[in-house]
Amino acid sequence: MRFQDYRTFYHLRRKRNNSPADYFEFEEFQGKLLADYLKSRAVLFDDCQTLDLACGLGGYIPPLQASGARVVAVDFTVPHQVESFPFAISDALRVPFPNDCFDLVICTNLIEHVPDPAALLREIWRVLKPRGVVYLSYPPYYSPKGGHHFSPFHIFGERFALWVARRRGLFKKEKWLQERFPTNPTSFATAYGTWGLYKLTIARVNREIRRLPFEVLERSTRWMPIDFSGIPILGEFLTIHVQFLLRKR
Repeated sequence: MRFQDYRTFYHLRRKRNNSPADYFEFEEFQGKLLADYLKSRAVLFDDCQTLDLACGLGGYIPPLQASGARVVAVDFTVPHQVESFPFAISDALRVPFPNDCFDLVICTNLIEHVPDPAALLREIWRVLKPRGVVYLSYPPYYSPKGGHHFSPFHIFGERFALWVARRRGLFKKEKWLQERFPTNPTSFATAYGTWGLYKLTIARVNREIRRLPFEVLERSTRWMPIDFSGIPILGEFLTIHVQFLLRKR
C-alpha cells in the first residue's frame, strides 16, 4: 500500500458506521486493495467463478467484477447493492452450492464469528474446484483489534469487555446497524445477534488448515508492510489482521 492508500483507508474507516453508503465505500476500497493483492499473486480473474462468503454490504464485489470475476455472494442479511450480482441468504457453514463449483472463495472477517472454524474451512474446501484458491482473513483474537468494537477491553475477559461496552454506550448503534444486527448481548457468543465472537488465534487456524488438503501459498499481515504473523505467540498480539492465501490440492 502507498502512503495515500493508508490515509484513505483510515479516513473511510473512521466514518464507515455513519450510513450504509459510507460502509459500502469502506468495503469497496478494501475490495480494490484485495483485487490488486490477488493479481500480484498471479490469481487470474478472467471469467473466474468467485464466491464472496459473508459479503457484508457487498462492497468488495464491484472491484472483483471490474477485474473480470463472476461473483456470487452469500450473507445472513441483504447487501447494499444486491441487484448487481447473484445473492443468496444462507448460513456460511451450509451454502446452497454443489461441490467443486468455484475458482475463488473470498472469506474475510467471518471465521472469527463462527463457533466451529474447522466446519467453515471444510465447507469452503467442498465448494472449491480442484486447484481453486481461497483468500481468508480475520483479526486474531489477541491483537489490538481482535475484539472488534470490544477492543482493547476483550483482552481482560468477556465480562469486563461487555461491562465497558455498556458503560460506553457501544450497543446504541446507528439505526441502520441496529436493523441489521439487533442485539443486547449477554456474552460474546451473542454479540452480533445471529453470530458471535470467538477466541480465534493464528495458531488455531494454522492447525485447522493443515488437517485439510490445502496448500498454503502465503500467510501475511494484511495491508501492512511488516509481517508479524509468523512469529510464535508474539505474532498473535502484533498482527492486527492476518490473511491466508490457500489452494485446494
